[in-house]
Amino acid sequence: MAELLYSAGYSAVALTVPTGLLGNRASSLRRIFQDEGLETFVRVDLTANSRTDLLRLLRRFRNAYDIVAVKCVNQRVAPVACRDRRVDLVFFDPMNTKVRLGHSLARQLRGALEFNLISTFLGETRSDVFSRVAKEAAIAREHRSTIVLSSGCQTSMMIRSPSEISAIGLAIGLSEEQSSHGVSDIPLSIIRRNSERRVREYVEEGVKLVLPAEGDRT
Repeated sequence: MAELLYSAGYSAVALTVPTGLLGNRASSLRRIFQDEGLETFVRVDLTANSRTDLLRLLRRFRNAYDIVAVKCVNQRVAPVACRDRRVDLVFFDPMNTKVRLGHSLARQLRGALEFNLISTFLGETRSDVFSRVAKEAAIAREHRSTIVLSSGCQTSMMIRSPSEISAIGLAIGLSEEQSSHGVSDIPLSIIRRNSERRVREYVEEGVKLVLPAEGDRT
């Protein structure tokens, strides 16, 4: 997969790593992709059935991963995931009819909305899945939501180039700008922002400590 991703034109990749795979095993996995010339980051996909469970998971894992995504599985969790600043990405399973992106959630969204396009359309999907995804795309476009387009691929056969993923974004109704930025600039901006948060000078978004230079008196 690392070789194919590089050949397809990717310069960076986010690996979804289970919470139990941190440490040396995760580092070994990252090196496989880094050795192919890919800048590599780790992400976690959190799933919770209640507000309490989600907040507990965010407290525990926010600082352990480069990217934190939340799969919205019900109406109790979705508003919390959309409002919490610790969440980088939220995504919905188009096969799950119990919860969907609506105007209310789009207005609350502070992070980015993710569409896992390849895994959605190459899997075993019903005929109404495309219309559901297109409706969510229309809502996101109306509210000018930040959008990330990803493949969600689990095998090398599912890998598609950035331009192909962008083209699918156009097919579901996103603008050319949203589709282009959603597979390139937006994901990288999330990574850069999270990297800044980890430095000791960081206080909050837009606020940093100005530390004295070494040798200066305070």
